[in-house]
Order: sequence, then structure tokens, then C-alpha cells
Amino acid sequence: MEIFILRHGDANSDSKKITDDSKRSLTEAGIKEIENVCRFFEEFDIKIDHIFSSPLKRAKQTAQIILKDQRAKMTEIEELKPEGNPDDTCKKIIKQNHSSILVVGHNPLLVDIINHITSSQKQIASNISLKTGGLAKIKITSVEPRLTGHLEWLLAPKIIRKVSK
Repeated sequence: MEIFILRHGDANSDSKKITDDSKRSLTEAGIKEIENVCRFFEEFDIKIDHIFSSPLKRAKQTAQIILKDQRAKMTEIEELKPEGNPDDTCKKIIKQNHSSILVVGHNPLLVDIINHITSSQKQIASNISLKTGGLAKIKITSVEPRLTGHLEWLLAPKIIRKVSK
């Protein structure tokens, strides 16, 4: 099983116009970041079986852009809100049997999920950074007693853009 972790694209942060963080939309730059991810998936023949998305607008928009090019189904889950718990989120996404999962959400939760899956309880990697539009791939090695795996790669949007032209 493979899990891809995608942070939503760049979102509008004009605090004068947006009073509810959950309603922030992707900017044009954010849409382009995610379109680059679509091209990256196509270039490297990455097929997604299922997408789990945060219910916040910018994450749903990100997932919907990916859905245009993938034959996947999407499920919104509350556990992917920014204040979510990595263990609860992992338990929720692993309940369904898919070989390739895309998780779309927000920091700091996504970095916490990467750490949760790839680190032992005693050693948590605190130096991981996932920028907006950034993508990580984790190869799952076990689902019991908890979801574990190793980080195969983590890509910044700049790298995705360069390799997906």
C-alpha cells in the first residue's frame, strides 16, 4: 500500500475579506500548483484509488482538481481538519482497503501524520517541512498494531513543477 500526502494549494489569506478560515479558496497560483501535481501523477503513472480530504474549502478544491485526472473516489473526513489527531486520522483512512491513497489536508496535521507513520514512538522527526502544494509518498509496511511505513520521497512544489513540464 502507498499513501500520498498532499498539502492543499496556496490559498487566499486576505484577512480583511475572509473571516472564516474554513472558507478560504485556492488562489490562481494554488490551482496551478495542484495542476502541476496532476501532471506529475500522469508523468510518473501514479494512479490513486481513493482520496481522503479535509472538509475545508481549499482542501476540497485541491482534491477535486486531482479527481479530474484520477479514477478515484473521494471521502471528506473531519479528522483531516488542521487540529486533527494523526492517530485518529490514520485509523480512519486505513479502515478501507485501497492500494493507493491520497490524503489532502493542512499543516501541522499532515507533517504529524508523516511523522506518526514513519517514526517510532520514541523518535519523531521534527525537521520535515511540507509546503502548500507539496507532496510526500509513504510506502506502508504494516497496518497492525498501527499504521507504519517509510518515507520514500517528499517534494516541494518547485520540484514538482520542474519535473512535470
